[in-house]
Amino acid sequence: QAQFALDDFQYQDRGSPDRYPDRWALTLTAFGPIGRTLSWQALYTQASTLAFRSVSPFDNYVDADVGIGRGFPDMDRLFVAVTVPVAQRFTFTPDVTLQRQGAARLTDPFPTPDEAGATPAFLSDPVETTWRVGFTLSGRTGPLDLQAVAGVHHRTNADNIAGTSSTRFEGRIQATLGLRGRGILD
Repeated sequence: QAQFALDDFQYQDRGSPDRYPDRWALTLTAFGPIGRTLSWQALYTQASTLAFRSVSPFDNYVDADVGIGRGFPDMDRLFVAVTVPVAQRFTFTPDVTLQRQGAARLTDPFPTPDEAGATPAFLSDPVETTWRVGFTLSGRTGPLDLQAVAGVHHRTNADNIAGTSSTRFEGRIQATLGLRGRGILD
C-alpha cells in the first residue's frame, strides 16, 4: 500500500535563496505471511518540514493547535513487526520502531520569504531520534477482550534539545467485557 502527497513542488529556479522547500508526505506499508502461522508487517512514513503548513494560518491542518491529520511534520518512522499466534486465542506481536523527529511543528508559523532559503526541506535541527522495542498481546476469551501493549523508548536529543536523552517504559492494558441480554423481541 502506498500514499503520497506533494504540494508546492518548486520546479523553477531551485537555487534561489528565497525559494521555499518542497512540501510532501508519504506512507508505504507492506505485510504478508511467514510460513503457515506467522505474519509480518512493515511501515515507513515521512513528512517534510513544511508539510501540512501554509502561508495562511487559517489554512493549516490544526484545530485549537491540535493536528487534524498526521500529528507532526518534519519526521520519518520505520516500523517492523511479526505476529505469532499463542494458545489459539491470542496473538503476540513483537515490534521495533525507529522514528526521527525534526524540530518543526504544525503550529509553527510559515517561514517568511527571507527565511525560506534557510528552511530545511526535511529534518530540521536538532533531530530527536527514538528507538522503540515493544510488543502487543491481544486476544479474546469468552466475553472478555484483552490487549496489552508495552515498550521501551530510548530518545536522543529528547524534545529536540541537543545532548539530552531519556529512556522510559510505556505500557497499557485494556480489558473489554462484552455482555448481551435477550429480550422479548430477540
